[in-house]
Order: sequence, then structure tokens, then C-alpha cells
Amino acid sequence: MGIDPTTGREVFVDRFGQYTYTYSAADIVRVGNARPLVEGVVSSNLSLKGFTLGLNFRYRLGAEIFNNAVFEKVENITDGEILNNQDKRALYDRWKKPGDVAKFKAISLTGTTPMSSRFVQEENVIIGESLNMGYEFNNRRWMKKAGLTSLRLNAYMNDIFYFSTITRERGIDYPFAKSASFSVRAGF
Repeated sequence: MGIDPTTGREVFVDRFGQYTYTYSAADIVRVGNARPLVEGVVSSNLSLKGFTLGLNFRYRLGAEIFNNAVFEKVENITDGEILNNQDKRALYDRWKKPGDVAKFKAISLTGTTPMSSRFVQEENVIIGESLNMGYEFNNRRWMKKAGLTSLRLNAYMNDIFYFSTITRERGIDYPFAKSASFSVRAGF
């Protein structure tokens, strides 16, 4: 049910529908569906007077996923992580004093937060997967002087952008790297 503004403690609902501060494995119910309502790829290719342009985007809408980064890096940070490795939400979006309406409970170095539906979030995402651009030179005077019959230049980019309704850590469990490359194809 969230965080109690008075105490900063997490509120659960037991199997009888009553609010409680006590977590019980007997009260666990299934929540969320990781399968998106809509998922697909939009691709577009354009070719005009030797120029080519290709764009590929992926979208996923309506998936409900467990946000492990919030669970581990915000709620369950250890002594070492308090100083070295924490999500900024661990400091700014948590309960600090009575009356605070917060997403996350007060910092506790002795207790841990159990998994709960509070960490299941709806994910809507748009990903710029790839971009390629190119130009093909044909029948140019300078090409004949250089002994070329064709010349094509291409540039490629992958993982251009990633927009999501969920802020989560990327790069540790799911490798992430933007890449760019350039190619030259020459015919003699």
C-alpha cells in the first residue's frame, strides 16, 4: 500500500484485506504482467539520388516489471553502498520525517525491505535501435581518374536512445553501449 506518512514504515495488506506493518509470506499474491500490451518495431528506409537513410525504433507499452534497481539500490542499500554506490532516489525520494508523503521508506541499516508490489512498475519504452546513412558516388570524373567504378560511404549507429517510464540501472545486468561505425566500399 506504500509508505505510511506518519511512521515511514511500509504498509502491507494481509490475506484478510487488513492493513499491517508486518510482512508475511502467507499474504503473497501475484501482481503484474511482464508481457507488454503492445510491442513492435517501426522501420523506415529512404533512398534518393544516391543518398540512403534507414531508421529503426522499437516500442513496448503496458508491461509491468519488477524494478530491481529500486529494490537493491534505493531500499536495500548496505553500509558500503551508502557512501559509494547508491541511486539518488535513495536520498531524495524517501521518508525523512512525520508527514512526508514518500515513495520509499526511511533509511535502515539494520533491516531489509522484502519484495512487494511497490516495486512493480508499468513500463512504456521507445528505443532508437539503429540509424544508417550513406551516399553512393557514380559516374564522377574524379572517380575515373582514381580508377574507381563505384564508391559508397556509410555511417551506422546502434543504441541511439532509450526513453522509458521506469528509471532503472543499465549496463550491469543488461550490457549497454552506444556504437558508431563508418564504412567505405570501393569498386575498381
